[in-house]
This record gives sequence, C-alpha cells and structure tokens, in this order.
Amino acid sequence: MFNLVGVISGQEIQLLGMPSEAIHTPHIHDRALAIDNARYIMNNARHLGEEIYFKPGGKIQKRAFQVLDEALELLEKIAELGLPRAIDEGWFAGISRSPQGGKGLEGVVDKEEHYFNPFLEAMAAKREGTGHAD
Repeated sequence: MFNLVGVISGQEIQLLGMPSEAIHTPHIHDRALAIDNARYIMNNARHLGEEIYFKPGGKIQKRAFQVLDEALELLEKIAELGLPRAIDEGWFAGISRSPQGGKGLEGVVDKEEHYFNPFLEAMAAKREGTGHAD
C-alpha cells in the first residue's frame, strides 16, 4: 500500500519498507524484495493517479489540510526549541535521545591497518561535489 500511495501521489523518491527493518539492519534479500515490489507497483500503477479524483472540501482533502497544518505547527515549535532539544524530549515517535546519551565511542569499531572500502572514496567525492575521487 505504501508503494501504491507513493505512485498515485507522484512521489519521485520512495522510501521502501522491508520485512526485517524493525528487527535490525535489513537483510540484503529483503532489500531486493522491497526494490522488486516497488518497481512492480511503479511500473504497473504509474497512471492510476491520473484517474483518481478527490472531492473538493471532502473528508480526504480536509484531513490532508489538517495534517499539513499540524506538521507546520510542529516544525515551527521545533524551530523555536531547537532540533536537539526536541529529540531529547521525545517529540519524534515518543523516542527520546539525549545529546549526551547513546553509544558514543562504545559503538565504534577500530579499523584494521589494511582496511579498505572502495565506496568511501566515491562517497567522499560525491559529498564534496566533485563527482569523482582525486
């Protein structure tokens, strides 16, 4: 349903749901399944949104405006308070994360002397806007 709503509403960037995501880092086969599912829906329902009409002033439109108004109100409160404090106070899904809390260095693993990740260079170049590694 998530993928269907995405294609109907014309989303160009789609967040994919995966069966194992709530457990821990999704397994690679779950990622492949999620991509296959999204591709199937995007290809086969791509014109469905053109056929759906929502009644002006109807329940769906009223709810959409309510959600947008509440989202704007929340963003304005966060702008006043600051994002770190909002996270600390558990404003997002009732989960609180203190700026001084978390795993910190306990969750970091030292790399071996000859550690090599071929993607780090490419990601760094992309982040710096060069598009290629030096």
